[in-house]
Amino acid sequence: MKPWLKYTIATTLFVTGVGGSIVYNQFLAPYLGSQWVYVAARQLEANTAIRDSDFKRVRLPKDEVSPDAVTDVTKLTGAYTAQAMSQNQQFTALNTQPNPFTITPGTEDVPIPSGWIAAMSPTLRQGDYVDLIPMAQPQQAGQGKTPPVAGGVDTTKPVLSHILVLSVHTSSNQEVTSQPPGGSQTVGARQNGSGTPSVLDLKMTDDQAGTLASLIQQKYQLLIVGVAPDSAQKSNP
Repeated sequence: MKPWLKYTIATTLFVTGVGGSIVYNQFLAPYLGSQWVYVAARQLEANTAIRDSDFKRVRLPKDEVSPDAVTDVTKLTGAYTAQAMSQNQQFTALNTQPNPFTITPGTEDVPIPSGWIAAMSPTLRQGDYVDLIPMAQPQQAGQGKTPPVAGGVDTTKPVLSHILVLSVHTSSNQEVTSQPPGGSQTVGARQNGSGTPSVLDLKMTDDQAGTLASLIQQKYQLLIVGVAPDSAQKSNP
């Protein structure tokens, strides 16, 4: 081999090796050591419907990526926040939840007419959570008292807890969707419509609906009490 050809080949291999090393160190290595994830584009409250403008896709070093980070945008489609999130916080399986208003297998939309209701708060709105406390009919209780009656039901504590309110209507069947005075901790509450709640639709499991049916058969009425979203164990799927 001619000397000039040897030097040309040697120089080419050297330059290629050095250049390849630079490319790897500056571009390829960081890419292989990072991952695409989705983060909050702004501060988000708990129980907020996640819209396209609420998240952005960023690439983070793998050692900064949460083990359960959301990497598939379809996981955010139609989802809600399960807790408050700060701007640029990663979306994970812990801080997201499916649309709570969706009726899934094993759950029901249960209408609660006014005849079943002994009393409820006028500030209840769609997305609130409620406890249901059974109360005996006045003629059963006697002298205004509400002790346990036939069936052994305890009327001093909730028999169904942390039930999601799907909708609220007036006595004339107009949906109440306005925010009540003083605001309300609700899941995706809408902003239009007004009136005094008279009837409700609640999301229950099949077992919860069965328990309610038994109470109504025994002539109990219901005291419906609003509870904070995180004040009790969430029993709805």
